Amino acid sequence: MLKAGFVTLALMAVAAPGRAQTTPAQSTAPEPFRFQFPAGYVGRLGGTEGTLDFGADIDKINAFGVRSFPLPTAQDWRVALVKHLNYWEYNISTRIKDTTLLAGVVNNGEAPSGVAKVEVTHDPFKGIQYGAIIQGYQGLPNLARFNVGYASTVWQDRIRILNVVGIGAEPSNFLPYTFSQVNGGYGEPIGPQFNWRLDSTARLYTFPLDNKAQWSLDVTPSLAYRPAAGVTLNLSHLERFAGGEVALPSFNLARYEESNATITYRIPGTPDFGLGALRVRGTRNWTGDYTYLRNDVLLNIKALPFLIGPSIGYQWGPAKNGSTSQMLYALVVMGK
Repeated sequence: MLKAGFVTLALMAVAAPGRAQTTPAQSTAPEPFRFQFPAGYVGRLGGTEGTLDFGADIDKINAFGVRSFPLPTAQDWRVALVKHLNYWEYNISTRIKDTTLLAGVVNNGEAPSGVAKVEVTHDPFKGIQYGAIIQGYQGLPNLARFNVGYASTVWQDRIRILNVVGIGAEPSNFLPYTFSQVNGGYGEPIGPQFNWRLDSTARLYTFPLDNKAQWSLDVTPSLAYRPAAGVTLNLSHLERFAGGEVALPSFNLARYEESNATITYRIPGTPDFGLGALRVRGTRNWTGDYTYLRNDVLLNIKALPFLIGPSIGYQWGPAKNGSTSQMLYALVVMGK
């Protein structure tokens, strides 16, 4: 009996490994990391703005870099990194449920160095509005603004009405204010080739403690004309009227006039890499007596969701001061 039992145990020991081999071994090694771009990421690249500014002297680059470059994250975060002659422009921003968030150094086109800025602005097309902006220049705070308001629409959402109350702070000034704005537009096609539109914006700032107020009105007619396949002519003109006085200088708006004309030819049947479009842009600043002419050559690159290429132009300064005339060089993009 003992011998028989020993033989049975031996057979079971031999058979056990055979039964274990019929079941595949389970690996405990972790899955390798695979990076994937979020859905829709390639489409976000169309909003990227490349900057390459030589100014008057092609041997000296005034600015180069990129703005509104999307990070590969589920939320659409955008970064800017531009090297100017005297400072770096860098910031990060996003828009979440009608709320704009921004932090960093921005270029306002006027200051000789960057402007540090933090902004939270909730501005849906309709409904409750609120915002806060804190801005500093050369390390010193020069603007803070906090406001709350409400926006509504009429005429099938063609006209938007905004009313805001807030507090603005600048050096030596800390004042409450109100802001009202009515803006809207309307357009109609005229046959298959023409399309006209008229946009306008009326604003009113009041400063109750200083007994000051300023009104302004923008009127912008525009016309689009398509004389042939792939060819588009866009014409627009801005007239801004203003009157009164503001208690906070950063709110000030003045009389302004500007006309713009753009002719674009999109090359049909563009290959994966080749010439995508030609564009000529003209701008006349009647207020400052400046004229700009820019010629853009835009390339189509299959991997990019936009056209990109060089721009060469010229700026004519005021007739009384021709020294402000200069060549213009830039890198431009356009949606496909």
